[in-house]
Amino acid sequence: MKKFYIIFSVIIFMVFSNSFSQTPHPGSVTAGVNFPAGDFGKVYKSGISAEAGLYYYIPMTNLDVSFTLGYNGFTYKNDYFTGLVKSNLGVDVSGFNADWTASDIPIMLGLKYKFPVGGFNPYISGELGLHLMSYNDRFIEGTTITGNSTDPTTFQLTGKTEKSSETGFGYAFGAGVEIPLIKIINLVIGAKYYFNGTTYSKSYTVFRNNNSQFTAPELKNVSFVTLRGGILVIF
Repeated sequence: MKKFYIIFSVIIFMVFSNSFSQTPHPGSVTAGVNFPAGDFGKVYKSGISAEAGLYYYIPMTNLDVSFTLGYNGFTYKNDYFTGLVKSNLGVDVSGFNADWTASDIPIMLGLKYKFPVGGFNPYISGELGLHLMSYNDRFIEGTTITGNSTDPTTFQLTGKTEKSSETGFGYAFGAGVEIPLIKIINLVIGAKYYFNGTTYSKSYTVFRNNNSQFTAPELKNVSFVTLRGGILVIF
């Protein structure tokens, strides 16, 4: 399914560029960092963010139609799991050093409106599209994590995690500024808020004994903010 969406996005990109070959359409490449927000920010930490975009200027307006393809990486917060165990079972957790990562590839179509001010171009943007979320490891849905009978601070995780992915729809709102450097190149600095409705943590049970256990809820709705800078080339 993910391969289908990537191929589909490439086709859109090619059609998008060829359809408006008579009009200059800028392309941009930006990179920076992301900041997970809301409950997603309790489970995952910041990571790198990058985006490539192609734009078509609508004549007689300050509007650009945009097609963007991005990448955002995240790292699992180990203290999220250890905190759940501590608060629900009253015991500390030792030896939990999960090296789990997640990534989001947003494939978006939208509009960008520019406000020419002197030699600068502040802008706002809105986008809709697909989010391809991937996880190199996370707890299997419905799994039961058991504690060590001789050491209450350790838990058996072998066979309890899996590589997985989620695909869903989402939106983004952004703002920034384009600063001309030379005739065909602008410096771009911007921030963007992303949201998609995918599930990023499945429900699982942590079990020590019949009187000491809890079930972690399923968590969904991924949101984060990106701060990126780069260049926009008019060709």
